[in-house]
Amino acid sequence: MADIEIVAEYCEALDEPDETFAAFAASEDPEEGYALFRREGAKLWTEVSDEIFGAHDALETVEIGEGRIALAIRPALAARFGMIRSVEIRRGKQAEGWDEAVALLRRLVPAG
Repeated sequence: MADIEIVAEYCEALDEPDETFAAFAASEDPEEGYALFRREGAKLWTEVSDEIFGAHDALETVEIGEGRIALAIRPALAARFGMIRSVEIRRGKQAEGWDEAVALLRRLVPAG
């Protein structure tokens, strides 16, 4: 079981020259939990449920499966995430924008 679980009902993908991100949220209200992945130059910013819980190049592993994304945070950066080491994002019943956000996330995450 993951330290944090997000059932994503609202997802967004934006791939513009000046801004690229994939976001998965329980709702449009950020208080209900979200995961954000944003490309900043050569680095990937990952943020979970609050801008204070984020860091560049924080992902140790990313598993993207059918209706599920599992993340492991690098041990050295766990304190930046409130000591959270694992996050599971599951596709919600409505999951608006899921496919587009997952496709962009696949392009954003480091290979290997």
